Amino acid sequence: MPTAIEVFLHSALDYAGTFPPARLNLADAVSTYARAQTGAHAWLLGRFVLPASHLQEFEQLAPTILRDLGQPPWPLSLIMTGNSLEQVERFNTEWRGRASIAALEFGSLDAVEIDRVAPRVPDTVDAFFEVPLLDVDLDGRIAAIARHGASAKIRTGGIVAGAFPTETEVIRFMTACAAARVAFKATAGLHHALRGRYPLTYEPDSPQACMHGFLNVSVAAALVHMGASSAAVLEVLRESSAEGFAFCPSGVTWRDRNIATADLADTRRHFFRSFGSCAFEQPVEELERLRLA
Repeated sequence: MPTAIEVFLHSALDYAGTFPPARLNLADAVSTYARAQTGAHAWLLGRFVLPASHLQEFEQLAPTILRDLGQPPWPLSLIMTGNSLEQVERFNTEWRGRASIAALEFGSLDAVEIDRVAPRVPDTVDAFFEVPLLDVDLDGRIAAIARHGASAKIRTGGIVAGAFPTETEVIRFMTACAAARVAFKATAGLHHALRGRYPLTYEPDSPQACMHGFLNVSVAAALVHMGASSAAVLEVLRESSAEGFAFCPSGVTWRDRNIATADLADTRRHFFRSFGSCAFEQPVEELERLRLA
């Protein structure tokens, strides 16, 4: 029987090892994902995030790994550039049974551009459109995403302190998505489980900043999905205590509030799709320290 944390975060971590601050070369990122797929915490692993510009290099690297390790089919999430859409059908046909482009992630497009691009995405592929949090037309972009049954994407950090949105900005985004019945994924700056002050990169002299935790963001999403007040969501996003979240067979408890496992599963199905991380071992190690994995 899966635990509540396994239900809630099953396939939630989209691995983006080639992106900062990890910045692995593609061969090392592919190898890391391959090992994770067969490890004890494979339940946490979602899609392999790949820049569209590296798709050809992936096709050269992956066959040996997939053959030697007997890997199950790899779900890819392609970061879109230029005319990359033209590669999707070809790749999914040639790689059937070994890998598939399961999702496409688009950068910041306005509502008109979303209306133009979204209909071109194959029905079998999920589409995510990044929504700038300071955009005055945030609701308009999310409405365009909703028109096409696509999903939104929020950037929750980066390698400079100014890249991290405020809790209020995150809540505004989540609330707008919930109102429009739009699911979302979060990416960047989410390789720590809990909110706290951490180094921005893996360099020894890296500056530090207050970073969002993936547990904070995911539990906050569950509260928004259930209609909780903005004040409650704000407190969840600010929670930094290791004792703040308690997962038990019936769900997760935060302070005096319990979210049932069924509600966690519903949040994942319909609202909080995944979070991107350039690391896999680090999130696992932090969950282990919290005795959640």
